[in-house]
Amino acid sequence: MPARKPDDILDGIVKQKGKDAKFRRKLAANKGRNWLLGITLNSFAQLDEGAPLTDLDNALVNSFRNNGFSDDELKTHGRLYRKMSAQLREEFFPGKFAKCTKGTKYTFDDLKKDAPDIVKGVLTMPNVTNVDVQALHAGTAHRSDFPMVPVEVLKQHGSAMLRAVAPNTSRPNPTYTIKATSFHCTDETGADFLGSDEPYWIFGSLGQGTAVTTRSQIFGDVDSGESRTFGPNEGCIWGQNCLPQDFPDGEVGSLAQLWEHDSSDPEKIRAGVAAAFAAAAGILAATGVAAWVAAVVAGVGAVLQWLLGFLDDDHIADQTIVFTRQTVVDQLQKAGQSFNVTRRFTDGDGDYTLTIQVSRVA
Repeated sequence: MPARKPDDILDGIVKQKGKDAKFRRKLAANKGRNWLLGITLNSFAQLDEGAPLTDLDNALVNSFRNNGFSDDELKTHGRLYRKMSAQLREEFFPGKFAKCTKGTKYTFDDLKKDAPDIVKGVLTMPNVTNVDVQALHAGTAHRSDFPMVPVEVLKQHGSAMLRAVAPNTSRPNPTYTIKATSFHCTDETGADFLGSDEPYWIFGSLGQGTAVTTRSQIFGDVDSGESRTFGPNEGCIWGQNCLPQDFPDGEVGSLAQLWEHDSSDPEKIRAGVAAAFAAAAGILAATGVAAWVAAVVAGVGAVLQWLLGFLDDDHIADQTIVFTRQTVVDQLQKAGQSFNVTRRFTDGDGDYTLTIQVSRVA
């Protein structure tokens, strides 16, 4: 089936028609993380209008140009953004990011000033779990004090974040891999008799000076109750090309997104993921505010949800995990050890579980 025109998708969002109604619901529910989407679309609109670009505008635009996006493609998204009513922008974007209009200038200096409020807005979303790792180690808190996001909240947002960080006190040098190993489809999207799912996964991690992005194959004919495994060179979340690598200082943010393939071009998907994380890597260096990685990686999730949604594929759900080296070291004391993490991906329609293995190699 050929992809719909972007204007038709926006019309579906505005009128809440068909699958675009779910697209709108999830964008609105995840409003707190949409700050990066707002400034990215405003940059594209400035490009379309021939306005002078700020330092931040140039960084965002060039991240996409350098990954194969044409100016015409970027301008199309800019025009879509300008076509939104003020009410729709208020529904989708937090604070001042809902009020960007023609002539609005937003710079890296502005971003530095706004960073603390951006972080607060992301971390106080109802689908975020903040684990006090130090309190757990001190015995003043128990794992039950940090429950996972309630399933109804997860369904509404189609998204969740787990943040578990501890100060790095151990020496660097050990190397690790984080890899998705398998997934299970509890319930495929739509009615089962209408056909099987064709899901694919996007993975990306961002830390100080390091970005890793990968996309899985498109898995064909996935039905409710079935499980699939990832190949040896896919599902890489940490470690370039699935090779072991130490964690950087500071926080590391990992994003996993689950999509149902419909009409998109796989190469354009790859380019979109690379561009979004390249933009995020530049923004990451903009400020040293605590928990900035969490806010930036959450923002990347919103940008990808928009870009791939307008390629006419269907976002099912995503999960973000934010951690530090110490969080992993405390659980993997010796080379050869590993542990599994499972995360649920659902928006009330499709329902999948992803299994991730964290391994210490040396």
